[in-house]
Amino acid sequence: MQDGKYFSSSEITRKLDISLRQLYYWELKGIVKPHLITMGSREFKRYSNKDFEILQTIKYYLDQGYTLSSAVQKANKLNI
Repeated sequence: MQDGKYFSSSEITRKLDISLRQLYYWELKGIVKPHLITMGSREFKRYSNKDFEILQTIKYYLDQGYTLSSAVQKANKLNI
């Protein structure tokens, strides 16, 4: 990661205007793999700038009417 900035799940959902369920579904599909950060006995998911850029691109294509698989393919072609 370039500048060490991580985003929480709530920051990602707020910035992209998506639901937490949608974010976790995309994660389940393997689109992004957040880092797990342990604080005490709890683990928190944190997303990198690259993760955010990928998700932002996919969200753009979904808003344009593409299916999730097509949006992922188009984002992958951009080599984000």
